[in-house]
Amino acid sequence: MQIIAFLALAGLFLGLTLVRIGGAQRAVLLKRWPAGLLIVAAGLELSRGGVWMAFGLAGAAAIVWLAVPSQAQPKPAGNARQSDPRENEARLLLGIGPNATATEIRAAFRAKMAQAHPDRGGSNDEAARLIAARDRLLRR
Repeated sequence: MQIIAFLALAGLFLGLTLVRIGGAQRAVLLKRWPAGLLIVAAGLELSRGGVWMAFGLAGAAAIVWLAVPSQAQPKPAGNARQSDPRENEARLLLGIGPNATATEIRAAFRAKMAQAHPDRGGSNDEAARLIAARDRLLRR
């Protein structure tokens, strides 16, 4: 009877947790489902009185929690990255290539801003676009 009550309580807790969290956090938790299963097993063992076995299962759950995401993520090949259209637009606006360093981004921004600054005859809109492009590229 205790086991059924424990499983019902664990299921209720899991359901409420998955409903309350956002999509990104839910995806992280769902990737780590083996750790959750080990925690449930540890709780069942603890309810039966097996303290040391419960500690062992909880330790295994901690190891799985840390190890599973690193195994599940594909390793990027070299410097290959997903192409963001907004990042490409920012590069085009500043006139730099995809492998530009932070120093090159700042230099291109200064050169473009010298021409587009409102005090030098440029427009506020153009200056704002340049600033946004620089910030987007330096944030990555």
